Amino acid sequence: MSAPAVAGPPATQRGAAVHAEGHRHGAHGTLSVRRARALDDKSFVLTFSDPLSAQIREFVDGNAEYLTEYLHVDGGSAAGDDAALDGAALSGVAGTRVYTVDGDRASLRVVLGSGATLRDATYRVWLDGDGLSLSDDLLIKGADGEEFRGEQSATERLRGTSADADPAQIAAARATDRRSVRLTFDDPVLDGMPAGRYDGDGITVEGDGSTASPTYVQRLDGTDSRAWELVFADDLPRHASITIEGDAHGLRTSAGTLGDDDVLSTTVRGRGHERRSPRVTSVDVAGDGESIAITFDRKISTFTHDDGVEELAETALGTGGSTLDRDVLLDGVSLDGDVVGGGRHDLDQNLEQVAAYVPDLRTIVVKVEGGEALQPRSRGSVTIEPGTLTDLAGVSNTRLRASFRVPRAAKPSSSYDASAEDFLAVDDDASVSFQRNAFEFTDPEGGDFSVRPENVENRLVEDTADAIVVENKYVEATFVPGYGGRMLSLIYKPTGNDLLYTNPVGTPYGFTSTPVGRPGNSPFYHNWLMVWGGVFPTITEAEHGKYWFLPWDYDIEESDDAIAITMTRTDDLNYADRPSKYRYGATGLETSVTYTVDKTSPAVDMSVSIHNPNDVAKQFEYWTCTTLAPGASSHEGSPTMEIVSPVSVIQRESWYPWIDDVEEPANPATPGDNYKVLDQLKKMVNWDRDGIVYGQGLADNPQGNWWGVINQENGEGVVRIGENDKTPGMKFWEWGYENSFDTNIYDNGHSARPYIELWAGRSNKFFQPATIAAGDTIAWTETYQPTMDLANVTNANGDGAAQVAFSGSGDDVTVRGDVFSTRIGEELTVRLVDDASGDVLAERSFVASAEESADLSAEASAGETVRLELVDGTGEVLLTAVASQG
Repeated sequence: MSAPAVAGPPATQRGAAVHAEGHRHGAHGTLSVRRARALDDKSFVLTFSDPLSAQIREFVDGNAEYLTEYLHVDGGSAAGDDAALDGAALSGVAGTRVYTVDGDRASLRVVLGSGATLRDATYRVWLDGDGLSLSDDLLIKGADGEEFRGEQSATERLRGTSADADPAQIAAARATDRRSVRLTFDDPVLDGMPAGRYDGDGITVEGDGSTASPTYVQRLDGTDSRAWELVFADDLPRHASITIEGDAHGLRTSAGTLGDDDVLSTTVRGRGHERRSPRVTSVDVAGDGESIAITFDRKISTFTHDDGVEELAETALGTGGSTLDRDVLLDGVSLDGDVVGGGRHDLDQNLEQVAAYVPDLRTIVVKVEGGEALQPRSRGSVTIEPGTLTDLAGVSNTRLRASFRVPRAAKPSSSYDASAEDFLAVDDDASVSFQRNAFEFTDPEGGDFSVRPENVENRLVEDTADAIVVENKYVEATFVPGYGGRMLSLIYKPTGNDLLYTNPVGTPYGFTSTPVGRPGNSPFYHNWLMVWGGVFPTITEAEHGKYWFLPWDYDIEESDDAIAITMTRTDDLNYADRPSKYRYGATGLETSVTYTVDKTSPAVDMSVSIHNPNDVAKQFEYWTCTTLAPGASSHEGSPTMEIVSPVSVIQRESWYPWIDDVEEPANPATPGDNYKVLDQLKKMVNWDRDGIVYGQGLADNPQGNWWGVINQENGEGVVRIGENDKTPGMKFWEWGYENSFDTNIYDNGHSARPYIELWAGRSNKFFQPATIAAGDTIAWTETYQPTMDLANVTNANGDGAAQVAFSGSGDDVTVRGDVFSTRIGEELTVRLVDDASGDVLAERSFVASAEESADLSAEASAGETVRLELVDGTGEVLLTAVASQG
């Protein structure tokens, strides 16, 4: 079959509706503008008949000029600064912006640009879609589904005012305790105030001969952007003043932006009481008894343990992501509780290896070991030792103790039935949908599929594309041949979560700056890119190749035991205006990718074949791109995600020198080279910004045919099993922790998303060619499969993944093995073996589970090498994982 071309990238239905609200068309009536009220001579507020949907509010937050294209104001006089308010769209008044109103979900604030001013006169305000539906096309909907009818709203009266808009001015500064100040402005500060941890010097407190800057700045919700809390690391002076420098913080109000030479200053009133230590406000056990959430009365900055201090991560908008290993957690926290099948005081011994994570700085979530749970209706307690925690002001806790009660057991509902019969089904008439910025190709009929920034609109459109959905008892896999030959989604049914990431809203980026008809200078072949996600082949050039959004031919082969979808593409494209670094031309190489789902397996095989029909050798590049975000819904990722791989050394790309401050050099005797020891960059929270590194040594590593990602919130992971002698390249790409989780998905051109992008390459790095001989064929198979209940991986293959880990030192060493097998339901054996002597240290038989790993432990000796073996009922060794202590 031939897949139809797609005008724009589709995405799965699961990713299309980022917010449920606003998608129930007309569920509760009609939306309208209820009132227009002037705030000053440069701004007014539109209040709607109902609260607006989260989608349109986020869209406005990401695109302040968006609604100005459809918002009209008419009236006043025919002369002066309000002459521009002549009924034309406000986008014609340069600098006009629309903002959401903090604390009022039914209103939007309109701030006029420099070419228009309100006066004490009567105006008319209305929305006009200019041929587009206000609801369906422009997304202006109510939170409960209310819609505008048609393309234009009714006209609303606006009474202007002669009150001048004022630049930013401090109304008050009041010490709430000796290390924090509540700072209040006269008018809403629309932009310019920092958020989160602060390391600048543009805000200072002075007094008694000392000067200090805050360590943390946070807007106080519900204050209409007028009030902020500033936290300091030391006690404030008795007589203090606060200063904000305009050149550091150009605070914006409706009157405009604070100038570089402007300085705001005021006296800090009061000194406040001594800052008290942090306290626990609640301890809540999840309904399944598998996690405990400890909540504090203020944000916690660090966790102190025997080996040092962990600084807890947080983005500017408040997303945490730090994790605490079992030994680290138990250095400062004691947990008393009754584990099912265990006894009192048993909880400390039944925690995950990654025992806790920090979703935000007010909360620590402790995880009970997989397969275990707290006894329903039992009681327990949490004790935190003095000095374990410090808040943002550096104040430590006293000894804290709080009790909890385990609720009545209530496992989350799931469609997965472990006792159900195996089955296999395919829907070859499925479809997927996707929201993206509206855009036009430059000249698709002429073969120019580039997209120019001037041809991208702020508004969204929704595309659909044909899809093939294959299901068995364990997985639901969605394939889209018509958009890059990709596997878009791989849902693991026992949890209902996706192993892959699907972008809910696509935005073009990476444009060339050269005119049409001249070679581009974009990083990408077609001079643009747009993230969609999943797993897909990239041929025959580097980066995302030539065909990431173009259709592949396909064929479906069905049997009782497997369904195979073969997608094919011949490289016949030679885009004249490509960037000069793309140099291989139309190679004529024939690429075939077969995705196979077996009846009894939770994995998907991806078999790749590249054939050279030419009578000469050809240079080319092949890479498999993966967007990985296991343990969450299709359009989400966890900040606790961690890369697991056999790689110990990476090579950073020269454009990302920030990595030198994060990782240690692999070759200290060779200053200036780009090889680093892979340590901190395993964790997503340590990616300070976007970057590229390449994993080294896969082809020569005896345990090197795999890599993947684990979500440490719930222990769910995904691994790629490969033939890394044939695909030795491993590229890491991440957008950065802050970028990924503070992203506004509706921000036109802001493409960062919360996933980890790992690549498997035929060559070692981008723009380094591989060669295929005349008439030759190169082939290999990659397998994408889940892991459960593992914190790390030592080795993996198609039969499962395993970790071997040591704890203790000297004469008190313990080795533990954990294995998750894809042979779900089979009776297997796992054993730990002394690799030197062959002695069996521990052995356990188990039935492979879809939801948890099997574990065992044994005493070990210092320096010992231990081999984990997974064995089937015939005695065949299915998987080995070898690790050494020390």
